Amino acid sequence: MTPAFTDEGQERWFAGLPTKTDYFVWGVELAGEPVGVVGLKSVTPERAEYFGYLGEKTTWGKGHGGALVTWALAEAKARGVRSVSLRVWRENQRAIALYRRLGFELSGEDSHQLFMERLV
Repeated sequence: MTPAFTDEGQERWFAGLPTKTDYFVWGVELAGEPVGVVGLKSVTPERAEYFGYLGEKTTWGKGHGGALVTWALAEAKARGVRSVSLRVWRENQRAIALYRRLGFELSGEDSHQLFMERLV
């Protein structure tokens, strides 16, 4: 769901991360290998938006996605956030099922994605 970007734009974005107070991102490693990313953005005391993915297909279906979401929820709670929202492609039934199991409820939708939310 990331809009198109240039290499220069991406470099500027990464260079600005240390100054952001509402955006947190962490790399994900398994057995010392980078496999994904997890984060919270648009963070306020009221809410934050979760994002995360495992790019290595060999990691899918093994509970790692649930661990990422659970970790991010704990991180949000530690930061005093009250609710966490997310966006997910309609076609990503595996992720939607995971989010529902973890207590997220549908809060909106458009033609391409679902919006889900839960209290922390």
